[in-house]
Amino acid sequence: MQTKLIEFKNKCGETLRGIITAPDKKPRAAAVFLQGFERNATVEKKSKMTAGELAERGIVSLRYDAAGCGLSDGDFSKFTLNGRARELSKALEVFQKEFGGLKINFVAHSLGMCPLALVLNEIKPLINKMVFIAPALNQKDLMRFYFVRDSMKEEKRQAKITWDNYKQYLDEGKFLQDCARAGKMVRENYINPDYFMEAKDFDFSHNFDEIKEKVLHVHGEFDLSVPLESLNVKFPNRIIVKGGDHDLERPDFWGQWFSQAVEFLTE
Repeated sequence: MQTKLIEFKNKCGETLRGIITAPDKKPRAAAVFLQGFERNATVEKKSKMTAGELAERGIVSLRYDAAGCGLSDGDFSKFTLNGRARELSKALEVFQKEFGGLKINFVAHSLGMCPLALVLNEIKPLINKMVFIAPALNQKDLMRFYFVRDSMKEEKRQAKITWDNYKQYLDEGKFLQDCARAGKMVRENYINPDYFMEAKDFDFSHNFDEIKEKVLHVHGEFDLSVPLESLNVKFPNRIIVKGGDHDLERPDFWGQWFSQAVEFLTE
């Protein structure tokens, strides 16, 4: 197995970095890893361990970090889904210059499926298999769920907000005002309103309907960040991790899905 660091520029001229993990022999297929919201694909266990296993089975992979995350330069506050989609297209262009002609697997966590959905039509012929881990495809409803949950915490109200009841507490007008609000802080970064204003109307749940059989959906039973019920689609290949959270990297969760995901991508 061999690894190397690559660098390329996004549309804004920011330097993005990624790691290529290659088998010692000529690869028979490829894989690309896509990160979640403020996460990184280069060093997270899900991507790093899977890349190593795929290399052992003859598959070359790229795991790169989006602008403002992990190894990459850039300003996270300018994050948008369309921006991430453009970065994905550029990453595929760079990757294919070296490993063109190979079918590509995708392994995406959480929000990582959204840029893939945005470029799906242009890359569909390249796709072999896809593993979706806690897919945050239904941005439209998830954003409203987060707004209600966060608002209740700020107001110190005692109501327990769940996916089943959040809509009864939703004030759509206040939600739209909040989407347009500047200076918003997420977990680790400030973020401009552009992301919220575009994503508030996106539901990508059915974008993959024509190729659902190529998807393995992995989801934690108790995912509080992206509840399983948020998906408006049921993929035929699915693993529900008992007791599982959003990241699914704890050893007791890992053992329930990792080997099956690798087999799915390489069988």
